[in-house]
Amino acid sequence: MILGDDRKNEVSAASVPSSVLFVVLAGGLGGSTRSVATVLAHLDPNRVHRVLATQPRGRFIELVRERQLADTFIPLPTAGRRSLRRLSRVQAAWRVGSWLRANRPITAIHVNGPEELNVVALAARVFRIPVVVWSHARVVSPWMRRLSWLWPHVFRDVKFAAVSPLARTVLVEGGLAQSQEVEIVPNPIDPQDVVGEPDGHDGFVVGYLGSDARYKGFQFLPGIIKELTDIPVRWLVFADQHPSGDPEAWAELSRFPPDRVCVVGKLSDVREAYGRCDVVVCPSLEESFCRVAAEAMLNGVPVVGSDLGPLRDLLGSEDAGLLFPPGDDRVAAKAVRRLADDPRLRESLGSRGRERARAFDPITVTSRLEDLYGLDHQS
Repeated sequence: MILGDDRKNEVSAASVPSSVLFVVLAGGLGGSTRSVATVLAHLDPNRVHRVLATQPRGRFIELVRERQLADTFIPLPTAGRRSLRRLSRVQAAWRVGSWLRANRPITAIHVNGPEELNVVALAARVFRIPVVVWSHARVVSPWMRRLSWLWPHVFRDVKFAAVSPLARTVLVEGGLAQSQEVEIVPNPIDPQDVVGEPDGHDGFVVGYLGSDARYKGFQFLPGIIKELTDIPVRWLVFADQHPSGDPEAWAELSRFPPDRVCVVGKLSDVREAYGRCDVVVCPSLEESFCRVAAEAMLNGVPVVGSDLGPLRDLLGSEDAGLLFPPGDDRVAAKAVRRLADDPRLRESLGSRGRERARAFDPITVTSRLEDLYGLDHQS
């Protein structure tokens, strides 16, 4: 079969994947980087050429390389000390700009928040590449407020998404977008990555998963545990101790007998953690989404969480868990006690949590982001 020139061009154009550049400054595996990895995993490499600009070391890039989630890699500099962070961001912007100058066309640039947007802003403007901001920010930074007057003059072709209404509010208060311009696109969570098999343990087990950062409410764990010493509850702490963590909280946890509190450490495979828990506690002071709560919901594990906007959005009104005022050890302990005494309530909350967790389907979330990138859905 002989094709005319026009038909040849159509076939050639259709066979060339669209290129999307993902810019990720964080090197660790937090909620936002796990979400980017899930999106990369669900983009069809036959349709989308996945370009990733990120640090050459860290758990995030290790996961990307292990699962072959990127087709092209642009190494970005790392800022060891906080004082060097601005310099590293300038270097990152230069590297991204240099790569774009030599490797166009790019369909879109994906950034995970205002800091990454700052890195790609100039290059995107010069080369006229659309930018998609998928914000996971939980607070408005001071520099965002200072530069809010400038954003409308700098960014022309930018689309905004946020993982929660709170993350949308951060974009609005930072002057980056109007509320109606921001689409809510939640974090995608792949059941294959997070859903474990119950391990058949005896007794009632409560788990804490995440970091020992104060904004995660790690410092409240000892107080909650003390309120429940009169009932047989075993606590599993899936966290590692970091220099910036709370040493007093760690010291208090170490004083509990091992049959009461067991510090397991952070697991690379969270499926094991959820399989060992009857309830998960999220005592955060700040969240933009709370991936741990969403993962627990997928596992059918009820959540006891701080009454913050993002957690309230996830859990509903006693649909997938119980809420308590942030920092209130006694009310948090009462919620845990209530679940310990009522297996039927645990089962009901877990079942409804699975239903609500359908909103995090990675295929659906990735498809919504593809629309923002300007990709079609034809095979």
